[in-house]
Amino acid sequence: MEMMNELLEKYFRGETSLSEEKELKHYFSKGNVVPEHEIYRSLFEVFELELKDTATSPLIQVIPKQRKIKQIWIKTFAYTGIAASLVLLMWVQLPQNTENYAVINGTRIDNPEYVQRYAQKKLNYVNEMLKDGLKPMKRMNVVNHTLQPLNVIKETQDKMIEIEKTHNVNN
Repeated sequence: MEMMNELLEKYFRGETSLSEEKELKHYFSKGNVVPEHEIYRSLFEVFELELKDTATSPLIQVIPKQRKIKQIWIKTFAYTGIAASLVLLMWVQLPQNTENYAVINGTRIDNPEYVQRYAQKKLNYVNEMLKDGLKPMKRMNVVNHTLQPLNVIKETQDKMIEIEKTHNVNN
């Protein structure tokens, strides 16, 4: 009994070895327990029940789901790697077309000088259109410039009205 008291004290301090814990479990499972140790019997019986308890069904259901998710990620990475490899292979293996050409009005043109002259002609045309479109804007700038003195007159009129209002309030 003295030895069991020491083992229990050691157990609750967390200083027992595995063999000492087995000895305590064996002591409480035998049945001839001293009445003063009877209060600890339920504690050690619970430990024994937990050892005998098996995994319940929710745990069994979670593990396959985790495996499926892992398999999905593995498949995704594998397919992505395959697709990237195919794209890289196509990029490297496709013949390089070094021939320069342009399509103008549905016709293939291989002469780079002709294409350059044609592009320059079209860009000049666009430039002329923009110049013609901006002429009214230039006229508006002239009108704004000539109307600026009228703005000064308007500001002066506003100041005079304000002075009259303050003069009428003071009288």
